[in-house]
Amino acid sequence: MADLEEGRADRAGIQDRSSGRLGRAIRILRERGPLEPFRLVRRHGLSASTAFVGRNIRHLMADRLARKWDRDHNVDTAGSIQLAGLQVVGPHRDQGNECLCTSPKTFDFIMRSLPADLSDCTFIDIGAGKSRTLLLASRYPFAKVVGVEFAHELVEIAKRNVETFRDPAQKCRNIEVVEADAAAYEFPKTPLVVYFYNPFSKQVFDIVIQNLVASLRETDRDCHVVYGSSSHAAIDWAKPAILTSGAFEQLATPPMPGFLDAVRTIDYAVFRYRGKNG
Repeated sequence: MADLEEGRADRAGIQDRSSGRLGRAIRILRERGPLEPFRLVRRHGLSASTAFVGRNIRHLMADRLARKWDRDHNVDTAGSIQLAGLQVVGPHRDQGNECLCTSPKTFDFIMRSLPADLSDCTFIDIGAGKSRTLLLASRYPFAKVVGVEFAHELVEIAKRNVETFRDPAQKCRNIEVVEADAAAYEFPKTPLVVYFYNPFSKQVFDIVIQNLVASLRETDRDCHVVYGSSSHAAIDWAKPAILTSGAFEQLATPPMPGFLDAVRTIDYAVFRYRGKNG
């Protein structure tokens, strides 16, 4: 049942796994005949087949909503973008995950667990992709919004989106997209909100967290870290990696609802820096 997971090029010529799922399903039925669904049920079982159909229906709905959001805001952020064939900065190409953006409702829900006053904070999205999260963050009163992305093509799309984004609710227009390997990125000496949506492997994540902690120890300041994941059980290793640094405490957060605009419901956690003497 992997056929629907294949992708096609998006409008920027980048492989997008979200595009064309319905068309691929119709093509498979035409090629293999109307009895193919029954053969799949026999081969994989009713439970697995039902779950597969449910996942794809949800993916189609979320993808349509994401593309409508793009049209409404004059940007290009939707899709499940593959890294194969992209130009990347640094030695960690094989450690990166596909670019899958956070949904608006998911992001707004997470923001409820952060402090009400964000006016001194720099929001940093590590693995910014095509910039959806940056644009969502700009609707909050951050002092600055920064995206760190190692794929050149995605950086170029993100920069265009920042220029063309239209939203009367936008509160922060100080947005920067940085083309860099996250493991080599130097965090600004300001209060921070650092956001990760399962951008890469634990190997790279450990380096980034070590760099973040070193920066906070050097210049003591407020910092919150948000980590979200919908695959690879990454939240199970990300939380211990953050907590064993000794620099953060995990905050109590409500479970994530199943929003229709999200391809998958993400598990997430929010952490607060204890301070140099914490």
